[in-house]
Amino acid sequence: NNHSESVSLFEKYINMDSFEDVLNDMAVSEEVLNLYMLFDGLWTWLFQHWSHGLKFDNGLMLEQIIQIKNDRNWGVMAYSYLDKISINSNTNTKLFVKMIKECNELVSPNNEGFAMFHSKEFSRAGFVDFLFSTRIRFNRTDEPATKCLQRGECGIILQKTFSVPPEKFSIQLNEDPSHYPPSLHFHKDQCNPANMHLALMIDGRIFPLTWFWKPLCNNEGGEWEWGFWQFHRRDRRELITAGSLLKWKQSWRMYDKFQLVLLTN
Repeated sequence: NNHSESVSLFEKYINMDSFEDVLNDMAVSEEVLNLYMLFDGLWTWLFQHWSHGLKFDNGLMLEQIIQIKNDRNWGVMAYSYLDKISINSNTNTKLFVKMIKECNELVSPNNEGFAMFHSKEFSRAGFVDFLFSTRIRFNRTDEPATKCLQRGECGIILQKTFSVPPEKFSIQLNEDPSHYPPSLHFHKDQCNPANMHLALMIDGRIFPLTWFWKPLCNNEGGEWEWGFWQFHRRDRRELITAGSLLKWKQSWRMYDKFQLVLLTN
């Protein structure tokens, strides 16, 4: 999928007036590949339509989402992802997240079968510079079932390929152990590229990213666009902004910390 397709997909769902229409459309969409993407899409719509006085039929909605998951043979989500998702003061997202978190058919309460990785934590400026580096290093931050006896830390590296035109930009898991430093151990059996889910974390709260597909990265121009997020390497006044498609705006504090978080199972 190229950037124009991802943006049109984002606009399509954001501009729908009905939560039910969004859910029904995403249920059969070929672009929605797993339960995380379905959740992220619904979360984003609810965050966008915060002023709607929605009345959830919790039982019916859960039945629909469980049926979608089963029909499409998707796995469950990690509880730790939902536990850290941003809800702010948005009543719609609070109710939605609470409902999903309490459903064992959609969530693994003890995160069994999942691995969680975090990148290094940065200030805004450092995080933007970090995005434009060639590799993204993640350290495993959960407690694996089998302890690694090697010195150092377990983790993974995502390799970025910059290109002209920017639409050809890609991010892939580096599976070559020779590319890993001695202090970082790569365990191939802990990482399934098909099930990897990437998100943005700001001061310990998760904001969805991968529902918007791959980013558009103009390395020469110093701009990185990922769904409604824009990262500006050259403009130090506007390092991280939310796009014009959104009704809500995010303001940053000087001491906010930014990092990427990745889950896989």
